[in-house]
Amino acid sequence: MKALAQQTFGLWVVMVGLLAAPSYANDTAVAKQQLLPDYLQLQGVVEATNAATVSAQVSGRVERVWVDVGDEVPAGATIVTLTSVEQYQLVRQAEAQVAASDAGLLAAQQEFDRVQRLVTQKLVPEAELDRAQAALDSAKAQQRSATAALARAQEQLSYTEVKAPYAGVVSARWVEPGELVQPGTPLMSGFDPAELRIHVDVPATYAAAIATFANATVAGVTPAQLRVFPTVEQRTGTQRVRLYLPADTGLVPGQWQAVTLQVGEHLGVVIPPAAVTQQGELTLVKLAEGSWRAVRLGAQGDDWVEVVSGLQVDEVVTYGN
Repeated sequence: MKALAQQTFGLWVVMVGLLAAPSYANDTAVAKQQLLPDYLQLQGVVEATNAATVSAQVSGRVERVWVDVGDEVPAGATIVTLTSVEQYQLVRQAEAQVAASDAGLLAAQQEFDRVQRLVTQKLVPEAELDRAQAALDSAKAQQRSATAALARAQEQLSYTEVKAPYAGVVSARWVEPGELVQPGTPLMSGFDPAELRIHVDVPATYAAAIATFANATVAGVTPAQLRVFPTVEQRTGTQRVRLYLPADTGLVPGQWQAVTLQVGEHLGVVIPPAAVTQQGELTLVKLAEGSWRAVRLGAQGDDWVEVVSGLQVDEVVTYGN
Protein backbone atom coordinates (compact mmCIF):
# COMPACT_ATOMS: atom_id res chain seq x y z
CA MET A 1 0.00 0.00 0.00
CA LYS A 2 2.82 2.36 0.88
CA ALA A 3 4.56 1.57 -2.41
CA LEU A 4 1.37 2.38 -4.35
CA ALA A 5 1.04 5.71 -2.56
CA GLN A 6 4.65 6.58 -3.39
CA GLN A 7 4.08 5.78 -7.07
CA THR A 8 0.92 7.88 -7.15
CA PHE A 9 2.70 10.80 -5.48
CA GLY A 10 5.56 10.54 -8.01
CA LEU A 11 3.13 10.59 -10.94
CA TRP A 12 1.41 13.67 -9.45
CA VAL A 13 4.76 15.48 -9.16
CA VAL A 14 5.61 14.70 -12.77
CA MET A 15 2.22 16.01 -13.92
CA VAL A 16 2.59 19.18 -11.86
CA GLY A 17 6.06 19.65 -13.29
CA LEU A 18 4.73 19.31 -16.81
CA LEU A 19 1.97 21.81 -16.15
CA ALA A 20 4.39 24.31 -14.62
CA ALA A 21 6.92 24.10 -17.42
CA PRO A 22 6.77 27.04 -19.88
CA SER A 23 5.10 26.14 -23.16
CA TYR A 24 5.29 28.00 -26.46
CA ALA A 25 2.21 29.01 -28.45
CA ASN A 26 1.50 27.92 -31.94
CA ASP A 27 3.52 30.87 -33.33
CA THR A 28 6.55 32.62 -31.95
CA ALA A 29 8.56 35.59 -33.16
CA VAL A 30 11.86 37.09 -32.16
CA ALA A 31 11.97 40.86 -31.78
CA LYS A 32 14.30 42.06 -34.51
CA GLN A 33 16.08 45.32 -35.21
CA GLN A 34 15.83 46.84 -38.67
CA LEU A 35 15.90 50.17 -40.50
CA LEU A 36 12.49 51.83 -40.40
CA PRO A 37 11.28 54.87 -42.35
CA ASP A 38 10.48 58.22 -40.76
CA TYR A 39 7.42 59.87 -42.31
CA LEU A 40 6.00 63.35 -42.53
CA GLN A 41 2.21 63.45 -42.86
CA LEU A 42 0.44 66.38 -44.53
CA GLN A 43 -2.79 67.26 -46.31
CA GLY A 44 -3.02 68.35 -49.94
CA VAL A 45 -5.68 69.17 -52.53
CA VAL A 46 -5.99 67.03 -55.65
CA GLU A 47 -5.92 68.97 -58.91
CA ALA A 48 -5.99 68.08 -62.59
CA THR A 49 -2.80 68.48 -64.59
CA ASN A 50 -4.92 69.42 -67.60
CA ALA A 51 -7.77 71.72 -66.60
CA ALA A 52 -9.09 74.68 -68.54
CA THR A 53 -12.00 77.01 -69.14
CA VAL A 54 -12.79 77.41 -72.83
CA SER A 55 -13.83 80.97 -73.74
CA ALA A 56 -15.43 82.53 -76.82
CA GLN A 57 -12.97 83.96 -79.34
CA VAL A 58 -15.55 85.78 -81.49
CA SER A 59 -18.74 87.69 -80.84
CA GLY A 60 -22.02 85.93 -81.46
CA ARG A 61 -25.04 84.26 -79.97
CA VAL A 62 -24.97 80.76 -78.53
CA GLU A 63 -26.73 78.54 -81.02
CA ARG A 64 -26.31 75.16 -79.31
CA VAL A 65 -24.61 73.63 -76.27
CA TRP A 66 -23.65 70.05 -77.08
CA VAL A 67 -22.44 68.80 -73.68
CA ASP A 68 -23.29 69.26 -70.01
CA VAL A 69 -21.62 68.90 -66.62
CA GLY A 70 -20.29 65.38 -66.05
CA ASP A 71 -20.17 64.42 -69.72
CA GLU A 72 -17.03 62.74 -71.03
CA VAL A 73 -15.80 64.56 -74.12
CA PRO A 74 -13.20 63.30 -76.65
CA ALA A 75 -10.47 65.65 -77.85
CA GLY A 76 -11.60 67.86 -80.71
CA ALA A 77 -15.32 67.33 -80.14
CA THR A 78 -17.61 70.33 -80.64
CA ILE A 79 -18.94 71.51 -77.27
CA VAL A 80 -20.61 74.84 -78.19
CA THR A 81 -21.82 76.29 -81.51
CA LEU A 82 -22.16 80.05 -82.02
CA THR A 83 -24.13 81.76 -84.77
CA SER A 84 -21.84 82.28 -87.77
CA VAL A 85 -23.72 84.47 -90.31
CA GLU A 86 -21.28 87.37 -90.01
CA GLN A 87 -18.25 85.07 -90.18
CA TYR A 88 -19.61 83.36 -93.32
CA GLN A 89 -20.04 86.75 -94.96
CA LEU A 90 -16.49 87.71 -94.15
CA VAL A 91 -15.25 84.44 -95.66
CA ARG A 92 -17.22 85.05 -98.86
CA GLN A 93 -15.83 88.58 -99.14
CA ALA A 94 -12.31 87.32 -98.58
CA GLU A 95 -12.78 84.61 -101.21
CA ALA A 96 -13.96 87.26 -103.70
CA GLN A 97 -10.89 89.36 -102.93
CA VAL A 98 -8.65 86.36 -103.50
CA ALA A 99 -10.33 85.67 -106.83
CA ALA A 100 -9.89 89.30 -107.86
CA SER A 101 -6.25 89.33 -106.80
CA ASP A 102 -5.61 86.09 -108.69
CA ALA A 103 -7.08 87.65 -111.84
CA GLY A 104 -5.03 90.80 -111.33
CA LEU A 105 -1.87 88.75 -110.83
CA LEU A 106 -2.54 86.76 -113.99
CA ALA A 107 -3.06 89.96 -116.00
CA ALA A 108 0.09 91.55 -114.56
CA GLN A 109 2.11 88.42 -115.35
CA GLN A 110 0.86 88.37 -118.92
CA GLU A 111 1.61 92.07 -119.36
CA PHE A 112 5.09 91.57 -117.98
CA ASP A 113 5.75 88.67 -120.36
CA ARG A 114 4.50 90.74 -123.33
CA VAL A 115 6.64 93.76 -122.48
CA GLN A 116 9.65 91.55 -121.87
CA ARG A 117 9.35 90.09 -125.39
CA LEU A 118 9.03 93.60 -126.88
CA VAL A 119 12.07 94.83 -124.99
CA THR A 120 14.03 91.81 -126.23
CA GLN A 121 13.00 92.75 -129.77
CA LYS A 122 13.94 96.36 -128.96
CA LEU A 123 10.47 97.53 -129.88
CA VAL A 124 9.89 99.38 -126.59
CA PRO A 125 12.29 101.05 -124.18
CA GLU A 126 13.49 99.17 -121.09
CA ALA A 127 11.63 101.64 -118.91
CA GLU A 128 8.45 99.87 -119.95
CA LEU A 129 9.85 96.64 -118.55
CA ASP A 130 10.50 98.35 -115.21
CA ARG A 131 6.91 99.59 -115.17
CA ALA A 132 5.59 96.08 -115.90
CA GLN A 133 7.81 94.59 -113.20
CA ALA A 134 6.49 97.07 -110.64
CA ALA A 135 2.90 96.26 -111.62
CA LEU A 136 3.62 92.52 -111.33
CA ASP A 137 5.18 92.96 -107.88
CA SER A 138 2.15 94.97 -106.75
CA ALA A 139 -0.22 92.27 -108.01
CA LYS A 140 1.73 89.59 -106.13
CA ALA A 141 1.55 91.62 -102.92
CA GLN A 142 -2.20 92.10 -103.34
CA GLN A 143 -2.61 88.38 -103.91
CA ARG A 144 -0.67 87.55 -100.72
CA SER A 145 -2.71 90.08 -98.75
CA ALA A 146 -5.99 88.66 -100.02
CA THR A 147 -4.90 85.10 -99.22
CA ALA A 148 -3.95 86.13 -95.69
CA ALA A 149 -7.31 87.89 -95.24
CA LEU A 150 -9.10 84.73 -96.35
CA ALA A 151 -7.12 82.65 -93.84
CA ARG A 152 -8.08 85.08 -91.05
CA ALA A 153 -11.74 84.98 -92.05
CA GLN A 154 -11.72 81.18 -92.13
CA GLU A 155 -10.09 81.13 -88.73
CA GLN A 156 -12.77 83.45 -87.34
CA LEU A 157 -15.41 81.14 -88.82
CA SER A 158 -13.79 78.11 -87.17
CA TYR A 159 -14.12 79.85 -83.79
CA THR A 160 -17.90 79.55 -84.05
CA GLU A 161 -17.46 75.79 -83.56
CA VAL A 162 -15.91 75.65 -80.08
CA LYS A 163 -14.03 72.37 -79.61
CA ALA A 164 -12.58 70.50 -76.65
CA PRO A 165 -8.80 71.07 -76.44
CA TYR A 166 -8.26 67.58 -74.98
CA ALA A 167 -10.24 64.56 -73.82
CA GLY A 168 -11.81 65.01 -70.41
CA VAL A 169 -14.88 65.57 -68.27
CA VAL A 170 -17.01 68.73 -68.23
CA SER A 171 -16.84 70.33 -64.78
CA ALA A 172 -18.83 73.55 -65.39
CA ARG A 173 -21.20 74.99 -68.00
CA TRP A 174 -21.30 78.78 -68.18
CA VAL A 175 -23.73 79.58 -71.03
CA GLU A 176 -27.15 78.64 -72.37
CA PRO A 177 -28.53 78.73 -75.93
CA GLY A 178 -29.54 82.23 -77.02
CA GLU A 179 -27.03 84.08 -74.83
CA LEU A 180 -24.90 86.76 -76.47
CA VAL A 181 -21.17 86.27 -75.93
CA GLN A 182 -18.10 88.39 -76.57
CA PRO A 183 -14.45 87.37 -76.96
CA GLY A 184 -13.30 86.14 -73.55
CA THR A 185 -16.73 85.04 -72.30
CA PRO A 186 -16.34 81.67 -70.45
CA LEU A 187 -18.29 78.88 -72.14
CA MET A 188 -17.29 75.55 -70.59
CA SER A 189 -14.78 74.20 -68.05
CA GLY A 190 -13.31 70.72 -67.95
CA PHE A 191 -10.43 68.54 -66.83
CA ASP A 192 -8.65 65.33 -67.78
CA PRO A 193 -9.26 62.75 -65.01
CA ALA A 194 -6.45 60.54 -66.29
CA GLU A 195 -3.76 63.04 -65.21
CA LEU A 196 -4.09 64.21 -61.62
CA ARG A 197 -1.54 65.64 -59.22
CA ILE A 198 -1.32 67.00 -55.69
CA HIS A 199 0.83 69.70 -54.10
CA VAL A 200 2.06 69.97 -50.52
CA ASP A 201 4.35 72.56 -48.95
CA VAL A 202 6.99 71.05 -46.65
CA PRO A 203 9.57 72.67 -44.36
CA ALA A 204 12.66 73.36 -46.44
CA THR A 205 14.79 71.28 -44.04
CA TYR A 206 13.01 68.14 -45.26
CA ALA A 207 13.22 68.86 -48.99
CA ALA A 208 16.59 67.16 -49.65
CA ALA A 209 15.58 63.99 -47.77
CA ILE A 210 12.24 63.82 -49.60
CA ALA A 211 14.04 64.05 -52.94
CA THR A 212 16.57 61.39 -51.86
CA PHE A 213 14.11 58.78 -50.57
CA ALA A 214 11.40 59.57 -53.17
CA ASN A 215 8.98 57.46 -51.13
CA ALA A 216 5.44 58.76 -50.75
CA THR A 217 1.79 57.78 -50.71
CA VAL A 218 -1.39 59.75 -51.37
CA ALA A 219 -4.44 58.21 -49.69
CA GLY A 220 -2.64 54.86 -49.86
CA VAL A 221 -1.75 55.29 -53.56
CA THR A 222 1.88 55.37 -54.67
CA PRO A 223 2.49 58.38 -56.95
CA ALA A 224 3.83 57.81 -60.44
CA GLN A 225 6.36 60.63 -59.99
CA LEU A 226 7.58 62.95 -57.23
CA ARG A 227 9.16 66.34 -57.85
CA VAL A 228 10.60 68.80 -55.31
CA PHE A 229 10.57 72.44 -56.39
CA PRO A 230 14.07 73.98 -56.32
CA THR A 231 13.09 77.28 -54.62
CA VAL A 232 12.09 78.16 -51.06
CA GLU A 233 9.06 80.31 -50.30
CA GLN A 234 10.65 83.20 -48.39
CA ARG A 235 7.57 84.06 -46.33
CA THR A 236 6.88 80.53 -45.03
CA GLY A 237 10.26 78.83 -45.34
CA THR A 238 8.71 75.93 -47.24
CA GLN A 239 9.36 74.12 -50.50
CA ARG A 240 6.65 72.73 -52.72
CA VAL A 241 6.45 69.01 -53.51
CA ARG A 242 4.41 67.91 -56.51
CA LEU A 243 3.20 64.32 -56.76
CA TYR A 244 1.79 62.99 -60.04
CA LEU A 245 -0.89 60.36 -59.47
CA PRO A 246 -1.35 57.24 -61.60
CA ALA A 247 -4.48 56.79 -63.70
CA ASP A 248 -7.67 55.26 -62.30
CA THR A 249 -7.13 56.23 -58.66
CA GLY A 250 -10.77 57.20 -58.19
CA LEU A 251 -9.72 60.61 -56.87
CA VAL A 252 -11.22 63.83 -58.23
CA PRO A 253 -9.98 67.44 -58.27
CA GLY A 254 -10.76 69.44 -55.16
CA GLN A 255 -10.47 66.57 -52.69
CA TRP A 256 -8.31 66.95 -49.60
CA GLN A 257 -6.16 63.83 -49.24
CA ALA A 258 -3.55 62.61 -46.77
CA VAL A 259 0.01 62.72 -48.10
CA THR A 260 2.80 60.72 -46.47
CA LEU A 261 6.43 61.51 -47.33
CA GLN A 262 9.53 59.69 -46.13
CA VAL A 263 11.99 62.16 -44.60
CA GLY A 264 14.48 59.80 -42.91
CA GLU A 265 15.07 56.39 -41.33
CA HIS A 266 16.06 54.91 -37.96
CA LEU A 267 16.83 51.58 -36.30
CA GLY A 268 13.78 50.12 -34.55
CA VAL A 269 12.59 46.94 -32.89
CA VAL A 270 9.84 45.14 -34.83
CA ILE A 271 7.51 42.18 -34.31
CA PRO A 272 4.57 40.80 -36.33
CA PRO A 273 1.33 42.80 -35.90
CA ALA A 274 -0.45 39.56 -34.91
CA ALA A 275 1.71 39.39 -31.77
CA VAL A 276 0.11 42.57 -30.37
CA THR A 277 -2.99 42.35 -28.17
CA GLN A 278 -5.17 45.29 -27.16
CA GLN A 279 -6.76 45.10 -23.72
CA GLY A 280 -8.74 48.27 -23.13
CA GLU A 281 -6.21 51.09 -23.13
CA LEU A 282 -3.28 48.68 -22.74
CA THR A 283 -1.20 47.38 -25.61
CA LEU A 284 0.29 44.01 -24.64
CA VAL A 285 2.55 41.26 -25.96
CA LYS A 286 2.91 37.77 -24.53
CA LEU A 287 6.46 36.63 -23.82
CA ALA A 288 7.70 33.09 -24.39
CA GLU A 289 7.49 32.14 -20.71
CA GLY A 290 3.83 33.10 -20.63
CA SER A 291 3.93 36.51 -18.96
CA TRP A 292 2.35 39.64 -20.46
CA ARG A 293 4.13 42.92 -20.97
CA ALA A 294 2.81 46.38 -21.84
CA VAL A 295 4.47 47.99 -24.87
CA ARG A 296 4.24 51.25 -26.79
CA LEU A 297 3.99 51.00 -30.56
CA GLY A 298 5.30 53.22 -33.33
CA ALA A 299 5.18 52.90 -37.09
CA GLN A 300 3.54 49.93 -38.78
CA GLY A 301 4.08 48.21 -42.12
CA ASP A 302 2.30 45.41 -43.92
CA ASP A 303 4.00 42.63 -41.93
CA TRP A 304 5.67 44.44 -39.03
CA VAL A 305 4.96 46.86 -36.22
CA GLU A 306 7.56 48.88 -34.35
CA VAL A 307 7.85 48.53 -30.58
CA VAL A 308 9.09 51.86 -29.27
CA SER A 309 9.38 50.70 -25.66
CA GLY A 310 8.68 47.61 -23.53
CA LEU A 311 10.55 45.03 -25.61
CA GLN A 312 14.22 44.41 -26.33
CA VAL A 313 15.95 42.95 -29.37
CA ASP A 314 16.00 39.12 -29.44
CA GLU A 315 13.20 38.71 -26.89
CA VAL A 316 10.67 36.06 -27.96
CA VAL A 317 6.94 36.74 -28.12
CA THR A 318 4.17 34.21 -28.67
CA TYR A 319 0.79 34.53 -30.31
CA GLY A 320 -1.85 32.56 -32.12
CA ASN A 321 -3.53 30.67 -29.26
